[in-house]
Parts: sequence; C-alpha cells; structure tokens
Amino acid sequence: MSIRVVLGEDNVLVREGVRALLDATEGIEVVGVAADAPSLVATAAELEPDVVVTDIKMPPLFQLEGIEAAHEIRRRHPGTGVVVLSAHDDEAYALALLGKGQSGLGYLLKDRVSQGDELARAIREVHAGGTLIDPTIAARLSGTSAVADEHRELLDLMARGQTYAEMAEALGTTEADIDRRVTALFGQLAAEAGRGAGRAVDELKRLHAAVVDRESSARTLRSFVPSQVAARLSGGGSEAIRQEELEATILFSDLRGFTSLAESLPPQEVAAIVGRHLAAMAEVVLAHGGTIDKFSGDAVMAVFGAPDPVPDHAERALRCALAMQARQGELDGDGWAADLPSLGMGIGVNTGTVVAGTVGGGGRLEYTVVGDAVNVAQRIQAEAAAGEVLATAATMALAPFASGEPLGPRHVKGRREPVELFRVSRVAQEGPGVPAADPEPSASP
Repeated sequence: MSIRVVLGEDNVLVREGVRALLDATEGIEVVGVAADAPSLVATAAELEPDVVVTDIKMPPLFQLEGIEAAHEIRRRHPGTGVVVLSAHDDEAYALALLGKGQSGLGYLLKDRVSQGDELARAIREVHAGGTLIDPTIAARLSGTSAVADEHRELLDLMARGQTYAEMAEALGTTEADIDRRVTALFGQLAAEAGRGAGRAVDELKRLHAAVVDRESSARTLRSFVPSQVAARLSGGGSEAIRQEELEATILFSDLRGFTSLAESLPPQEVAAIVGRHLAAMAEVVLAHGGTIDKFSGDAVMAVFGAPDPVPDHAERALRCALAMQARQGELDGDGWAADLPSLGMGIGVNTGTVVAGTVGGGGRLEYTVVGDAVNVAQRIQAEAAAGEVLATAATMALAPFASGEPLGPRHVKGRREPVELFRVSRVAQEGPGVPAADPEPSASP
C-alpha cells in the first residue's frame, strides 16, 4: 500500500517538480498540495495523509511556518509524519524542529532532494515513526562539546544517513530504543542551548527574526523589480539607482501569433502558457547576466550593461537572444497543450546610449532605461519573423565574434533614418562570464 503524502510548497515550479519526483517513486503517492501554512494544516486535517512534506518557510510571513505547521500537524494527527525541507544547514533550525521531544519528524536539506532517493528515504523513516536529521547537520552536531559520547555515536550513524533499522543493528538494540535515544538526544541539545551554551529553541526564532524579515523583504522586492536593482536598493537605498547615462544593449522578444490564438483559449490556460514562457525566458536572461526590465503580455524587455556596466554587453545580449530561441524551441518540443501549435518568437537587439534609473511619479517609481536605442530595439523586434534574431550594425560592431546575414538598411516605424540590420546566426567564441552554450536559433514551422 502506498504512503499517502501531502506536499506544502509556495513555489509552483518547485512544488510540481517535487510532486513529479514523488509520483515517480514506487510506494509513494501525492494526494494533495498546499501553497501556504494554514492551507497545509487544513489539507492535512482533511486528507489525513501518512506523511506531510513541507518547505521550512511559507506564506504568509516566510519565516518558520513549516516548523510550526509540523508541530501542529503532529499534535493534531500523531500518526502523520512530517518532513521539513530547508535551505538552511544551520543546526539551530533543526533543533527548532526536533528539540521538543517529538518523533515522526525529519529535517532534510533541499540539496538532498535531487540526490537519489534521499527524500523517499526520509518519508519512509518518518512514516515508520522515526526521526531523521540531514547527515550534514548530524555531523556538525556530533562535533560539538555539548554532546556526550553515547550520543555522539548515535549522531555519527545519523551523519552516515543510516535509518533506525540500520542504527539498531549497528548498536545491537531495537528500533524503539533508537527512537527513545534520538528523542532524548535532541531534548538534551535543546536544553543545553537553553542554559546558555548556545541558542535555546524558543530564542532561535527571535534571534533570527531580523535576518528572516530581511530575507523575506528582499525576496518580495526581487519579485517586483530586477534582481540587480533589488540588490542596490538593499545595499544603498534609492541613491544607488539614481539616473545615469551609459551605453547598453537592449533586447526585445515577442511571441508571434499568440494574441489571436489566445482568443480561443480560456483565460487560465492563456495565463499558464504565458507564465511558462516568461519563466523560461527570464531564466535565460539572468543566466547571461541581463537585467529583466519588464514583461508586457508575452513580450520581454531585457537590458545588458545596466544597472551594472559590463564591457561585453552586446555579445551577452546576442548570446542570450540565440539561447532564448533555442529555449523556445524546447518549449515547443515539449508541447504546450494537446491542440496548441508551436509558437515562434521574434527578437530585436540594439546598442546605444541610454539613461538608466528610476522614472515615474505619483508615488510610483519604476527602474528602466530610456532613449532612442530602446525605441529602435523595440521597432526591429517587430520586424523579426518567428525564430529570427535581428540586430543593428551598432550591436554587431561591438560583438566581433557574432556572425549573421546582412539585410541592408531598413525603414522602421516612427524613425526617419533607416537602420542597418543583420539576421544573427551565431556567436562563435565564449565570452567572459557568459554560459558556454552556443545554440542556433530555432525557427518555428
């Protein structure tokens, strides 16, 4: 009979990835999901799963909701085990979960999820009523002076990733005795912390509050402004993003024919397709050192060389454009939906002098770049066919390793002077700080 699991994770991409991993694991079935801590507790009460797997930080506050939900679920449903997934390898977080004398709990670092069957092993262990701690944390705790020799031996075994059954065999005892000793171990560590040798579990939350709040604020900020701008705001306030004139390369991309296609689709399906496309394109832009200026429908505007100047901004932008076309080809290959055709994308790239910084008024500011170079990039994007990357002579002149077909001067909308264009096909040599991949553009049929 399968172990029934409820999964708590606010990031939809991570949640679906973990769900797919568990659904592909024999003997484990995901029966429900939740995107925030209150919903997780409610879903656990409704479905009564065998195990809950939850992120350590979840909405509404992105603090330690996963740990608090774990204790609440174990209190209400003693037969339900809980595995907390965490990006923090600080033993204090593990003590916050395990130091209250409860078994049936597991603390696993997120890095383990992709390593073989580590998550499945943790699920099976807590389902059996055991306690599991990530081997990295166990090894660190084993090295502290507050641990008695008898407990250090137990932690050493946990650091090797051994289960209760394996530890019982190694120590010549029973699994019930291992559970008793593990529970006593973490209770002792928490008590030692409370006596001043370290940090008490209850104090942990207060001591970490400032850091957690700052992380939460930064995370929220990065969701609404370019990550480079968020970093500057965190470090130096509004003065760090004052307007400045600099040379940059601008990239615009847009799906072809999607507007008319979307007329025949339900709004939720349109939103899902656009979200998947934009997430993929944003990933490529960030990997090439670009700044995502804005999304507009299914269009992307990215900037290279602002707010942080780089000498090879033109080459980075062209590499990024080719990589975006390749990634779009992969999305088309994966299939958007059963009856949805492949979607082509046109991209325009231009280089020139811009003013970068905050603009706006009425209490609302936006970081962006403005200038004729931006307008030209947007106009030549409109000229690009599905699968094409068009770049101006100004961009090609600054990217000596790029090659493409000269298209001659073109008149673009809203501009008196013609623009010399190239159809980019390749960037031959890896540039500094740029991914090594050199994909060819993938034209849509």
